[in-house]
This record gives sequence, C-alpha cells and structure tokens, in this order.
Amino acid sequence: MESRPPYGLMIWAVISLMLSLAFYAAPLRIAGGPDLMPMLPLITLFIWSTIRPRFIPPIVIFIIGILQDVLSGGVMGVWALAYLVSMTITRNRDEDGPTREIGPVWIRFLVTLVIAVPVAWAAGSFAIGQMAPVRPLLIESVASGLMFPLIALLFIRRRNLRGAFGS
Repeated sequence: MESRPPYGLMIWAVISLMLSLAFYAAPLRIAGGPDLMPMLPLITLFIWSTIRPRFIPPIVIFIIGILQDVLSGGVMGVWALAYLVSMTITRNRDEDGPTREIGPVWIRFLVTLVIAVPVAWAAGSFAIGQMAPVRPLLIESVASGLMFPLIALLFIRRRNLRGAFGS
C-alpha cells in the first residue's frame, strides 16, 4: 500500500473522468451524427472503481451519468440510472484490492456493460414513450468491449497487470 496521500491520484481521477465525458460527447457535437464512440465515461468509472474504489462513491457515478446525459443531449437520468445499477451489481468487493490480471477485470467490465446498456435502453425507451434505437447502443457496446483492454492499459499500473502477461 502507498504511504503518501492519494491527492495526485484523486486529481487524475477527476481529470480523466472529465476528459472521458468530453471525448465521448465531442463527436456528437462536432459531426452532428450518431455517437458511436466507446462508452468512455463507463470505462473510466469502472477502471477507477477497480483501482481506487473510494474515489468513486455512488454520488460520483450519479453525477457522471447526469453529465453524460447533459453533454450528449439525452434523456436526463438515463445513464445515471444505468451506471448506478450496473456498478452496484458488478463493483469489486474484494478486500485484498484489485486483481492483478486483466482477464478477470475485462470479464467484469463486460458484465457491467451487459447490465448498463439494457438498463439505459429500457429507461430511455420508457422516458420517450417508444422503443429507443438499438443499433447505436450495440455499436457503442461492441466498441467499448473491444477498447476496454487498451484503455485500461493507460490507467492500470504495469505492476497490476504483470500476472496477465506472465512477467
């Protein structure tokens, strides 16, 4: 365990969450078309909740979901609900800290994704009074699932991944 205060990591967590929201919303605003980016806010929330669960309490998950709804022009509360439900179910409760292997973390992220997307779709469909389009969510889900290991490598320290690569 580190002996220094985690303020630097906490600042990096806030910056990375804000950047993930900005990068997620930017293509939608710039191109005026469908947002087919990976779900960067969910990926970032998941990674930080794996590395430092104390940095990501439920209120942070809720705020990030609301900010995503605002920035993407979506129905208010849809992603906040989806993130809260999925992160509550799949959050790491291991007292020994995060796993050192990327495989189990990736599988847990995929389970989180499989929960978050249907919850968001159902909540969005309910809110607008008709079935929301499924295809964009499926494309974003596949992109998120495939991009997660690459993005996780940017966040998770090499020492947390050594077991996955046999180093």
